[in-house]
Amino acid sequence: MLHLMKSEFIKLRTLRSTLTATIVLVLFPIAVTVLSAMFAKTPGETMVIEVLTNTGTVSMLLCGVLGVFAIAQEYSQGTIRITFAATPMRMKVFAAKTIVISLWVATSVAVLEGVGLIGANYALDSRGFDFGVIYNPSIFNGSSRSGDSAWQVLFAFGAVCILFALVGFALGALLRSSPGAIATLILVPLLVEGIVTALLIAAFDIDISRKTPFTAAIRAVQVEPDAARWGLVGYFAIWCCAIAVLAALLMKRRDA
Repeated sequence: MLHLMKSEFIKLRTLRSTLTATIVLVLFPIAVTVLSAMFAKTPGETMVIEVLTNTGTVSMLLCGVLGVFAIAQEYSQGTIRITFAATPMRMKVFAAKTIVISLWVATSVAVLEGVGLIGANYALDSRGFDFGVIYNPSIFNGSSRSGDSAWQVLFAFGAVCILFALVGFALGALLRSSPGAIATLILVPLLVEGIVTALLIAAFDIDISRKTPFTAAIRAVQVEPDAARWGLVGYFAIWCCAIAVLAALLMKRRDA
């Protein structure tokens, strides 16, 4: 398995599209967070975390795109046949790819959060503001409904990013097309969920806005979520695992 994971890591690392997406998903939230810390007139205790996670929505989608790249490009280029010929046990290939892309995304998000927090810390400190995330992890005051520390928000953000990568990987395996999988990954959370919710409300007066999976993922990384944070992450994880299981079964049964 380790040899197979090393092989998958080399494939992922040598893709220019993978490196480009990784650079953007890391640098964009860092840049916005540090600039906000430098120029905000009256930064609050939770401002940095809010900016980091809100701009991190772009990073979540890019994590899903990385998941697509991990599998769909092999199908489009026909190299997946070589992979399956070298490792006939397709579930082993599926598992290795899943582990590698999860570790890749986890490392990228850790860099994003670490550099973003440290950069914002120095920016605020130079302006005479105390940055509670570094000096005091419990940055929320008594009025916070969730009572979470900043680290809970950051860990949830990392978990959601990994789950987005898993969804992207599963969609890539299902559709076998990078454009199709990426379009699905972007359109479903940004457009389809809202349209379906609006149609159900108009036709049957049924509101599912709080039950759609991608909406739950976004709610989970808010500073003060309107439901249990890890319950929302778990709900999104169930949907992700269902899609991944379907993708694994079809990978095993379909011709390459």
